[in-house]
Amino acid sequence: MRKIRRLGGEPLNNSRPRSIHGETSASKLLQIVGFKNSGKTTLTESLIRTALDLGFRTSAIKHHGHGGAPDLPPPATDASRLFRAGAASSIVVGGEVALLQVRQRQESDRIDDLNTLIRYTENCADPDLILIEGFKNERHPKIVLLRSLEDWTSLRSLPKIELIVTANEDLQAEVTAQEHADEKSKLPIFSRRQSEDIAAWFTDWLKGDHHESL
Repeated sequence: MRKIRRLGGEPLNNSRPRSIHGETSASKLLQIVGFKNSGKTTLTESLIRTALDLGFRTSAIKHHGHGGAPDLPPPATDASRLFRAGAASSIVVGGEVALLQVRQRQESDRIDDLNTLIRYTENCADPDLILIEGFKNERHPKIVLLRSLEDWTSLRSLPKIELIVTANEDLQAEVTAQEHADEKSKLPIFSRRQSEDIAAWFTDWLKGDHHESL
């Protein structure tokens, strides 16, 4: 049983191993998904700060959704010089920080496989929580960010949605009218401005026993 670290207090003993396609994850996993410019990175930053305030060692995985490779460090830095020279991977370490860059070996080796990234993150950082931005079709608990009703039409069939965050109050009212017309629907829906409500929901989620089913 993994114990969650708490700052200035006893560990929380409320986290169970999660199943990742038949393998076990020791960290709590939460996805933040939505289309471009829906506010995913801004929300993820906020959730990281909230988790740290609660004493959760937190890691993040982000899918680069803008096409091509992510931006590398400036070319003149040592971190870039080694990698740009053709190294299959390079690690630069200093000041209690390690910067890793890895090159995909061949097309069949998917460097963006989420399960591999989760296992690597757990091995190198030992987090209590991993926030995953993107990878929307993966089957982990998720927050969905909406810019429009059309977004919700496209995303509502995603697995394991636990919270909806809308771009504004008008959209919140529209989505709420749709989802809560069925009295069985209990899905919480907040607008982006309800930052305190989102933080409270996230705090409850962190402290609860939200382990994934098989």
